[in-house]
Amino acid sequence: MGGLGGLLKALERVGWLLDRNVPVLGCRLGSRSCWNVRGDYWLAGGFEKSIVSQLFHSTFGVRVSFDERLVVFHRIPAPQSEYAIEVFAEALRLSAIEYVAGRGWVLHPSGAAASLAASLGAPTIGVSGPRGRRLKGKRVRLPECSIGSRNWVLVSVDGWVGPARVVGECTVKVKDLAPKGMRLLDPGSMEEAVEVNAEVVGGLASEAREFIRRVYARYQASRGRLYVAFSGGSDSATVLSLAREAVGPENVVAVYVDTGMEFPETRRYVEKVTSILGVDLEVVEAEAEPIEEIRRRGLMTRDDRWCTRLLKLKPLRRFYRSRGVRLILDGARRWESTTRASTPRIGENPLIPGVVRALPIHHWPRLAVQLYLYERGIPFNHLYSKGLTRIGCISCPAMHLYELHIAYHLHPWWFEKLAEAVAEHYGLSQREALRLLLVGSWRKAGGRKAS
Repeated sequence: MGGLGGLLKALERVGWLLDRNVPVLGCRLGSRSCWNVRGDYWLAGGFEKSIVSQLFHSTFGVRVSFDERLVVFHRIPAPQSEYAIEVFAEALRLSAIEYVAGRGWVLHPSGAAASLAASLGAPTIGVSGPRGRRLKGKRVRLPECSIGSRNWVLVSVDGWVGPARVVGECTVKVKDLAPKGMRLLDPGSMEEAVEVNAEVVGGLASEAREFIRRVYARYQASRGRLYVAFSGGSDSATVLSLAREAVGPENVVAVYVDTGMEFPETRRYVEKVTSILGVDLEVVEAEAEPIEEIRRRGLMTRDDRWCTRLLKLKPLRRFYRSRGVRLILDGARRWESTTRASTPRIGENPLIPGVVRALPIHHWPRLAVQLYLYERGIPFNHLYSKGLTRIGCISCPAMHLYELHIAYHLHPWWFEKLAEAVAEHYGLSQREALRLLLVGSWRKAGGRKAS
């Protein structure tokens, strides 16, 4: 693939092997389909796949379960909200799904999704108009007007079928078209996905281990030990495992910060994984009580994350000074955000002076992280299966709105406790404060006060 540069270029595309029904990193011989990707991409978990199944049923009226199938999610710009995903499965680009405030999950179907739905028994309406794909984007009048309350219908012309949005009593606008006859494939397995991606993931892991050895030798950590920031997520678990492979478990220390707002599931996961890997764990406790700070300061926002500075970075500075730490490995990846994309692979956080931060998997997409952990038998944080992508603090301004709602259903006691502090600071009732938290406007600057 032309060295690391060629490998990184390959990671900007995702292919699908038809004979195995599994995704592949990059486009290779045997790929049926290949798509460009610009945002992060990963294998969907149980919660995420259930959303696709439910939307398929509510939109097309057919039942299909993706639970035992491999589905890839790709983060894309949201048309109407803050969070949208492109969905790949069965060697097809099935749709985009979006979480819209007040509406929940919304499906934006593709022609491939319509063709698959039709093969599963969804009714189609034959229409006249331009032949083949030239009907795409056109308004057409239906020969029958029994649309009911549906927002979408499936239309067919010649050998093509596609989703059409209802725009009038008997009129629809065709969104996309695909050849008829697309069907479900035999289910692929995670083991097969690991096997077909072994060369790419192995190359990434080998390069990361060499990177770790180089920075370790250059910035020799205190007392010969290598410290790894372990948040309890898949990225930091991968870095912790790579560090163990690179320099040996006896030389690795995992550092977990308990801000006082952490998911209890994550604390248990951190303890489990460090035990499995046989590395030491240091738990750094926050020096302030978060609820009291919120009562005094008000809610944190994405532009004013005082919580990170006070509850995480301040105790970390104290800890690193006490240990004489000069180097810390971190699991930040460029695929996560534009900010992290611009973060240098080796640099220094100005809020933690004197400590070099190195990012071994900076160029890895989340799919590579998942395949690496699965191949090594390292468990995933159970919170991912619940639909969360951020598994640190229970209520975080960096969370997406749907994650905030999931966190509330998992730990309503925390939000009730948080609402008490919010109500006192802003002069709201308990009910108003809880509503403010769940609407999510507080995450953005100027949105902390009740409207």
